[in-house]
Formats: sequence, structure tokens, C-alpha cells
Amino acid sequence: MTANSPPPEIWDQLCQSILRAWPRFRWSGVGVVIGCSGGADSVALVRAMHHLRQQPGADPPSGFLTIAHFNHATRGAESDRDESFVRSLADQLDLPIVAQRSEQTDARDEESLRKMRLRFLQETAEQQGARYVAVAHSSDDNVETVLHHLLRGTGPTGLAGIRPYRSLGQDTVLIRPLLSVSRDCIRTALGAIHQPWCEDSSNASRDYRRNWIRHELIPLIQSQYPDASEAISRAAATQRDWVQTIESMADDWRMQHVHVGDTVVIDRDRETDPSVIIRAMQQLWSTQGWPMQGMSHSHWQRIFQYVSETQAGVCMLPGAIRMESTDECVVLQRDG
Repeated sequence: MTANSPPPEIWDQLCQSILRAWPRFRWSGVGVVIGCSGGADSVALVRAMHHLRQQPGADPPSGFLTIAHFNHATRGAESDRDESFVRSLADQLDLPIVAQRSEQTDARDEESLRKMRLRFLQETAEQQGARYVAVAHSSDDNVETVLHHLLRGTGPTGLAGIRPYRSLGQDTVLIRPLLSVSRDCIRTALGAIHQPWCEDSSNASRDYRRNWIRHELIPLIQSQYPDASEAISRAAATQRDWVQTIESMADDWRMQHVHVGDTVVIDRDRETDPSVIIRAMQQLWSTQGWPMQGMSHSHWQRIFQYVSETQAGVCMLPGAIRMESTDECVVLQRDG
């Protein structure tokens, strides 16, 4: 180790952070697909999972790890370089790899790229029979997400940031074991084990809003509030706890007040807090497969006003959803 090299303990600390977020016994006996772009965060996750899976003194793992790489093909030779690097990493660790190249090379929208990648990871997990898909979002990603949602005027769920885990299809769970670890710590830990990674040149572009938040907004905030990232992370964690409470209350309310048949019938309620009813309606939209994109804050408020009987009549909601108030209930029906 040279004088400027980070101590090897840094790598152990990163591995312990993963174990605190996701104990080994939960995943060593099942299949895990690890999304790896070739960047520092995902390379660290692959190396750490591989290391933890083979811990001395632990029971031999009965599950498996598979690396999954999605080549968006948006950066020409650089995208191909990343795929080649990830394939070499898989060979080095003797891990299987599933790689796919996008046919939509003209896609530039962040959300479209994310959806394509997520669909690939879900399909890979289903084909492999894996229980988990592990991805490498860091605490910095979480802060950027909270700010992105805040500036878009999102509700409480968006301000809770990135969820540590969530369902991905019927039998798969998406998990983010590095969510408490900063980008700088991850890179320092990789340096401690002399593990290279690929830098994505598009991360420096201000064309993407998230990159503008990363390179312009956050440094500006930190120039006045040096601990802003940690403060935002704590606030998001608190908000996440609150959202989970509301989620549970909304689920109970929906079971008691919403009756789904040829139409959706909602019993009147003049007492329950608006946040619970509105979240229950958002759950309903999801279970019914109704489009959420066009639903604004004012639309959810309108539904609450109908349910609480502070407003009556007939109105059309985005997605051709017809809402009508009667003497005893509110009726929703999708036209066509």
C-alpha cells in the first residue's frame, strides 16, 4: 500500500454497511441478479456481494449471483467499452452474466432509459429464477432524487426519496443495499482493493436534469449548508417512515370503503384525514391499472371533496375516468 492509498479497512466498512442494510442470511440461499453498468457504484456492489457470499466461517451459500448489464448503446464506443469491462469483471469473479443491447439507440429521455433498464432486470430475474434484483443507488443518488422531486412539486411519497426495497413483479424484490453509503466512500473503498471502474462521460453533461442537480445545485447549496446532503437524507428517512404509516392506514381505509365491481363504489366519509383518502385513491388507481400520469394534485383533491361530500356532481378525470356523486356514495367508471 502506497502512502496515498486508502486503508483496506475502508473496504471492510463498505461491506459491513451492506450487511447492516441486507443481512447475508436473507440472500445467500436464493438467487440474486446484480445490475452492473460498469460504474463505480455497481462495480463495488458486485465485488462486495461476491466477497460477502464467500465469508470464512459462514455456511456455504446455496443461492447464486448473476451479473446483469444493459447496454443502452447511447454513447457509441464508450457503451461497448462498459459492456466489455463488465464481461471481464464477471470472468474475473467466475460469475455468470446476462447482457442485452438496446435497439432504441435514439432514446435520450432519463425516464425512458430507466424503464428499459428496469424491465431488462426484471425479465432477467424471472428467467434466472432469482428472488432479488440488487442495484447500486448511493446516498448521493437519494439526495438528488429528493431534490428532483421537490422541484417538480411532488407529494410526500416523492419527498421520501428512493425506497430501500420494493416489489418488482410478482415474485421479485428490488433492493438497494448501498443507499446509506456516499459516492465518495464507494470510490475510496474500490481504491483500497485496487479495483478499477468505468466513468460514464454523460454524467458530466448538463443536458440531463439530474446532472444539473448533481453538478450545479447541490454544490451551490453546500456552499452555504455544508451538511445539506446528510440533512436531506435524514429528512427523507423521516418522511419515508411517515409515508409507510399513511400507506398502511390508506390500505385499511380502502378495504373498508371501496367496493370494486363493474364500477368502483366508494362510501362517503366525512371524518378521515384527506392524506389517507387521497393515498387510498392512488392505491386504487394502481390496482385498477388506470393511468396516473395525468392526475395532478387538484384531481386528487377533487376526489377527496366528492368522497367527503364537500362537492357533488359529475366530472371527468384524466384517463377517461367518470366520477359521479350520489346520495350515499361516489361512483367511478372508466369510459370505453
